[in-house]
Amino acid sequence: MMFQDKLINSHPYIKYIIVTAVFFLVLLIDLQFIIFTSRTINLLIRVVYFGIMALGFNMLLGYAGQISLGHAAYMGLGAYLTAYFSNHMGWNFMIILLLSGLIPMALGIILGLVALRMERLYLAIATLGLGVTGQMIFQEWRAFTRGFSGIRLERPEILGFAFNNSRHFLMLITVILLLVIILTYNFSRSRTGRALSAMRDSEYASQSLGISLFKYKLLAFAASSFYVGIAGSLYAYAERYVHPSTWGVELSLDMLAMVVIGGLASIGGSLVGAGFLVLVPRLTAATPVLADITNMNYILTGLAMILVIKYMPYGIYTTIDLKLIQPYLMGRSGENFRYQDLKKESDS
Repeated sequence: MMFQDKLINSHPYIKYIIVTAVFFLVLLIDLQFIIFTSRTINLLIRVVYFGIMALGFNMLLGYAGQISLGHAAYMGLGAYLTAYFSNHMGWNFMIILLLSGLIPMALGIILGLVALRMERLYLAIATLGLGVTGQMIFQEWRAFTRGFSGIRLERPEILGFAFNNSRHFLMLITVILLLVIILTYNFSRSRTGRALSAMRDSEYASQSLGISLFKYKLLAFAASSFYVGIAGSLYAYAERYVHPSTWGVELSLDMLAMVVIGGLASIGGSLVGAGFLVLVPRLTAATPVLADITNMNYILTGLAMILVIKYMPYGIYTTIDLKLIQPYLMGRSGENFRYQDLKKESDS
């Protein structure tokens, strides 16, 4: 086996570092020769912060097997905290970013103490109510959110360097995305991550092993809220405007669609799902026939979810990874056997 194969097998997240390095190189070339349009750069920025959001939601749904339809409220809180701290406190970017994740995480723990005592459909309904309540608070708490007027803010500044150029800002949040990916990978392989996977596969079996269901559900809810809060902070900096209409149930459903389409319990799947939902509205708007159909992007997203659940139950990225990427790296026969085993499990 070649050296690079051994390196990837011993450190699987190295592939994300390599992809990020290549992406950085492309961006450096773009800084000099302006290859991409401003619209393309803005689309890539959206893919990055939605990717972090999807990673957070995947930690709850994919790794822990819990559903939430109110996570848009945590992302909105992260965005409003960033706007407030940036405009009124003038704090350092990293401090604001961490607080925008930690405060939603604390709120997620408090609300999770009540909501996570429910299961499945009841949990979904409870979190849906929390999400609707959160949006109403954003609309009415004018002292903090300015209501429907919204809040404007500037791009972040680090050590005197302002990231007003969208290309510079894209490079910054790409580094943050890479750190989040490495953190997620190590978390999923830790004792806590293995306990979450066991709980997702069988709550009865995990209880027999001494795993506290409520404790680990709460940990997953807290970690997920932290990630989503950070994504909200980056959203605020990227768009430079925060408005309450953004944080509705539709955004929570988009999180669900990203994870299902890209791949449950998959880092790459979260990024693929984010890219899918960012690009579909643009492709729809650019196609003359589809552009005339109202809400065509929602129709295509729903159709994609149905097809993925039917024919690729592990998501687009996971299916490609198991059938093409891993067989190439580790030996075709072993990995095809693994995929067939997983396929049989999903069919049974």
